[in-house]
Amino acid sequence: MLPFILLNTGLLFRLGQLLGGIRFGYWLMPLALLDPVMAGQHILVGPDTVLVAFFLLATLGILEQRKILLLLGVFGLCVVSMRGMMTAGAIFLWQMLISGKSWATWLKQKDVAALFSAFVRLSIPFLPGFLFAGWFLWWHWSTTGWIGYHPGSPWAPTFERADTGQLLRNILIVGWRWLDFGRVFVWLALFGLIGKSVLSKQNPLRDDIVFRNLLLLLLCLAVFLTPSSVLLKNVSAHRYVLPGFLALSFLTFRLLATASMSARNRVIITVFLVIALAFGNRWIYPRGIAMGWDATLAHLPYHDLRKEALKYLDRENIDFQTVGSAFPNLNTGENLLLNGDERRFADKDYATNQFVFASNIFNDFSEADYVILNKGWVLMKRLEKAGVWIEIYRRKE
Repeated sequence: MLPFILLNTGLLFRLGQLLGGIRFGYWLMPLALLDPVMAGQHILVGPDTVLVAFFLLATLGILEQRKILLLLGVFGLCVVSMRGMMTAGAIFLWQMLISGKSWATWLKQKDVAALFSAFVRLSIPFLPGFLFAGWFLWWHWSTTGWIGYHPGSPWAPTFERADTGQLLRNILIVGWRWLDFGRVFVWLALFGLIGKSVLSKQNPLRDDIVFRNLLLLLLCLAVFLTPSSVLLKNVSAHRYVLPGFLALSFLTFRLLATASMSARNRVIITVFLVIALAFGNRWIYPRGIAMGWDATLAHLPYHDLRKEALKYLDRENIDFQTVGSAFPNLNTGENLLLNGDERRFADKDYATNQFVFASNIFNDFSEADYVILNKGWVLMKRLEKAGVWIEIYRRKE
């Protein structure tokens, strides 16, 4: 992950200079890097850190009108994941919208040749990535008979279509994701700055092309990344809309950089937002409320607590297969830590488990589970640090 983390940092610095100028531009780095979703993904091994790198590359390519950066960014997005392909589609729409100044005139004049020529010219940097995406999806379908998921996948239930009740619930959850972990303060700053500009006599937003372009980027990403989170049963993790969160930060940062205020006040507001997002990594919801643990640094203590819990099980000579647990604690030590340990815990099943390994990190433990554990099980060990806890239970004899 390190090369991509370094690339993300460098690209954010460059974008900051572009959006905020030389003296103020470096503030975009902490504003984006300390966003809990960005920070949480940067300390994990997963595709979203890589996806962000190519998204930033493509965004910079469009804003600086550097086609090679755009080509590399879009191709990388199409290679890394299907969500990367969706992000590439949003960037394609964005490119068409911000580059179509003369399209209305051409449509009015019925100049089909000019329209076609402009479309081809703007599409060329996207062509390698889109061709690869099309080939890959065709190859995957022809080889396996499925794309995205299959009925035998452990994640298949999350891809089921949402019914009306679930649809409404998903809309609320998606709204919550956009406000979660301190991001509510970014929205407040954004609307406050927009209101200040609109009410001023000069209204700098009227002539700020960069602001309008960034607003279009945010809207395009919302159009491409939101439907799956709303229409499917449970595909609403924070990281699925990480590019959108970054676009929100870009938009707010641009307003801060161009607002009619003193440099001192500009820095004060920015520092407040950086601190608010940094402390967003300490938001931990009460037991029973599922939260996106991979979208925050709050899960960091879990890893040391887990090591201590495993040592306790070894001291008590407890066989891992007699211990029920839940995701993400069901894999082998080899897969989780590369330590050669092939033992794994059993799935949580109160009828067969002799012991239970629970944690507030595990969203698969509901309040109903803890009612069962408190009635028919004995708490053997509790470990806690910085709001994260692990509990090990034994069945009552």
